[in-house]
Amino acid sequence: MNFAKRAFFYISRKKGKTLSVFLLITIVSTFLISCFAILDASGRLVEELRGSVGAAFYIRANKKVITDGTGGMTVAEQKIHITEEDIMQILECGNIAYCNPINYGYAKSGQITFVPGEEDTAENNMGQITALNYSALAVDFAEGMISLTEGRHITKTDTGCILISSAVAAENGLSVGAKVVLESAELGVADGEYVDSWPHSRAKTEVTVVGIYEVLSSDTRRAPTAEKRENRMFASLDVLVGLQEGEASVYTGEVGFYVNTPDSLEEIISEVRKLPGIDWETHFIRTNDLQYSKVSDSLQSLGDFLKLLFVCVSAVSAAILTLLLLLRNKGRMAEAGILLAVGIPKREVVMQFLLEVLPVAVAAFALSYAVSFGIGDFLGKHLFADMPHDLVNERFLQTGLDGFAVPENYINIKTGNVIFLFGCQLAAIIGSVLLSSLPVWRMKPKEILTETN
Repeated sequence: MNFAKRAFFYISRKKGKTLSVFLLITIVSTFLISCFAILDASGRLVEELRGSVGAAFYIRANKKVITDGTGGMTVAEQKIHITEEDIMQILECGNIAYCNPINYGYAKSGQITFVPGEEDTAENNMGQITALNYSALAVDFAEGMISLTEGRHITKTDTGCILISSAVAAENGLSVGAKVVLESAELGVADGEYVDSWPHSRAKTEVTVVGIYEVLSSDTRRAPTAEKRENRMFASLDVLVGLQEGEASVYTGEVGFYVNTPDSLEEIISEVRKLPGIDWETHFIRTNDLQYSKVSDSLQSLGDFLKLLFVCVSAVSAAILTLLLLLRNKGRMAEAGILLAVGIPKREVVMQFLLEVLPVAVAAFALSYAVSFGIGDFLGKHLFADMPHDLVNERFLQTGLDGFAVPENYINIKTGNVIFLFGCQLAAIIGSVLLSSLPVWRMKPKEILTETN
């Protein structure tokens, strides 16, 4: 009887011992595949974070307290005054990826009837314009109060472009690509009524609707037509200049700066505060880490823990498997001595021991591979469920949060990684069998039989 048949008969006869080896290899393989997949997923997420904006700071105007002659005090909003020259100096202070200056104004149009607000009249029926480089970074979009549903966002290279709400689009039969002529306007109050207080001759400019947004968070405030969320228009910066409501390269709303490296944010801000061209009596800086630090630290901790766990489990499982095979083969030395005594070559005896384990290992590998998909799906949905999908990068600036196809599962069981792990485990199994078979190679049949008796 050749060694292959003897190995087959052993597996069939010793079902308990075969099952113990099968379960051990299956459990270890499944765990290692899952760990490897999670490590790969966390690595990909870290790379995505590195390619995105990690933090931001905003230059805004301080509020001004005015005291009247009777001792009463009122709080008034001030306007910032940041020039393009100031921005260029700020951009030199560190690793700043994007700059998003904002100007505010109002506009009317003979082609648009805005959603009526409080005390709406033909005179005060107007919308507010938020002119900026990147509409995707506007607060209402970033905080999920409104969502882009058609078209695209405004970017720095755009001219003569606007976004309007779906309510305004539906009311006026407008769609993406429509041309609209806007004219200057200014919201004021006279005799307790909202009026158009634009003091100059009205300028006009033609714009193109490049996107339509949906209002997700309803505005319950009692507000004039111009201040209703549905009537807000996001525009490229040149639009307000064309309406003579702004000066080219001068920004009076606020200016946001988005940096890649959160760790350097405070250092950058410190350098910005040293710039002589900005009056820090009337300006202040607000910061935002965009959840980067929290997510990055979590991923780093998870990755370090899994690496340590991976190494420990690999070492412990290899040691347990080796010990199991050593004990198993030690109890079979008498059988090995008899086989050698009747003339069976040592090589065939060792090959028999190998064949008793290898088919079991291959079956365990196949089962662990199948099981790992289910475990990977479960772990992916729970471990990475709270990871942000709205990373600020080039794609985000074009499409906004809603342009992201959120993956159902970050964990991907890669066949190449699985083959590598199986190869390593197979090498460990073969090494364990050879190590446990050393007495067969070193001792003569008589010595083996004498020692076992």
